[in-house]
Amino acid sequence: MSHSYVTCITKNSTELAGKLPQLVVKLDNISKSQNNTTPGNLQASLNILHAFSTVSNVSLEPVVVEGFLSIVDSLVDERAHSAWTSVKIENKTFSSQLLKSVEDFTRLLNPPNQTFNITKPNIQLKGMKVEPGKDYQVDFSNTKYNRSVTNSVFIKQNKLAALASGSLVMSIAFLTVNDILNPPPTSNFKLNGLVVATTTAEVKPIVITMQFTPLDTTLAPASARCVFWNLNNGSWDTEGCKHEINGTNITCRCNHLTSFSLLMLPITDFEVLPWLRVLNYVVLGTSQVSLIIGIIIEAIVWKNLTKNTTSLARHIAILNIVVTLLIMNTLFLICSFLKPKDISCKAVIFLAHFFLLALFFWMFTLSLQILYHLVFLLRHYRRLTMMLISFILGYICPLLIVIGVFVKGYFKDNYFEKKICSTNLVESNNPFCLVSLIIGGINFLITFFAIVKVRRPAIGEKSRSHQSDNKPVKQILRCIIILTPLLGLHLFLGSTFLIASTGYKFSSKEIIVTIFEIVDEFQVCII
Repeated sequence: MSHSYVTCITKNSTELAGKLPQLVVKLDNISKSQNNTTPGNLQASLNILHAFSTVSNVSLEPVVVEGFLSIVDSLVDERAHSAWTSVKIENKTFSSQLLKSVEDFTRLLNPPNQTFNITKPNIQLKGMKVEPGKDYQVDFSNTKYNRSVTNSVFIKQNKLAALASGSLVMSIAFLTVNDILNPPPTSNFKLNGLVVATTTAEVKPIVITMQFTPLDTTLAPASARCVFWNLNNGSWDTEGCKHEINGTNITCRCNHLTSFSLLMLPITDFEVLPWLRVLNYVVLGTSQVSLIIGIIIEAIVWKNLTKNTTSLARHIAILNIVVTLLIMNTLFLICSFLKPKDISCKAVIFLAHFFLLALFFWMFTLSLQILYHLVFLLRHYRRLTMMLISFILGYICPLLIVIGVFVKGYFKDNYFEKKICSTNLVESNNPFCLVSLIIGGINFLITFFAIVKVRRPAIGEKSRSHQSDNKPVKQILRCIIILTPLLGLHLFLGSTFLIASTGYKFSSKEIIVTIFEIVDEFQVCII
């Protein structure tokens, strides 16, 4: 039995409606027994599915819809992609026809249960019957991309009030149609999310919220666009959709229902707004000038402020914090002008990450000095010992970490980005963010200990209960203002707050970018 038999019956709408369940089973068997990867069979199957979807006033059991989706699953399988290339040359509307056929046919479903779920290797359908006071939410997952890719669809109960109680709301996730659909009108954009279609038994405009996990994590999140498949012209459109970046995911809100996905640009093609670029250079320039002024001031007053070992150790740490921050910012600025394959780019990236870690280790060194003098009030260390420990912590430890990461990433060929002069933080699993957060957390605890210690009266000092209420507050504020920039507490608190506020697990790349941004914002305070 071939496609021609089923095609013959589909020409008679009355007979088609009466024999639809049997025809779906027959076409499903044909798809399993014959090769749907040939352009002729593919085109014939698409036309038959379209005829099936034109039937109306018919209620179908879940097993019939499952058979229909089984046919679709074979048509969108990766083995059929070459056949799609040939079919679309003849008629570009076939991809739109497939999506519309699936949307229209699934509206005929009449499930016995309140919720339903049909899962195939390349397509998933989930849905529910409208129930007063209940939101609509379904989640999809896919591991075809060597990691878990999750998507969710959400509709508030007040938006569902426009539908009759007991009517269907369903979402269909297409896991392998990205290469089948026509590319975005702007060639630089790439489809970077699963295609998810949401439909209702009654065709009405409903506000929908979707959360997409980008398939390719190397694309620029700031370039994200929420789009829907416009069935009229067979292309992606943004009308009625807005987006926001939510941790590692992109949240889309649209005022209508159809097939949705996500478009993003490669980092090299993503253009930052001119005024943001100018603002970045102005802030960075101001910071660099401020750091240089700080070094000059330290040089002028050095002899007067380093008359004993304690003050010498403190100012050596402060000076190295300023110097490492100044060099790090300069190196990262240079990166934007270098080509990714040049030796100079690799050298600059290596040095930039070394000075980044050195910055945090010098902050850690300073916090250990503060802790030592708070615990051992009358004990002083030798100058040579102090210098040796400080420089080992400040430069040797970060150097060993950077060399280890560089050697591991170099042999796996995943340390550097291929298209820009930057580190591939996603694949190389650089520990920079982890080290910086650990150091920031330790420095935060030492600062808290210092505040408690300052508030405790010294031996022989009278109780502070009679003192003004403003004096303890001033002492605490003075500790916080002085220690926050010197120990990098703003970096730790800022990164922690962003991670906690989003409710999502950040990738290494996002955490390190967040740290860089906070460094640029607060580095003037270090002086």
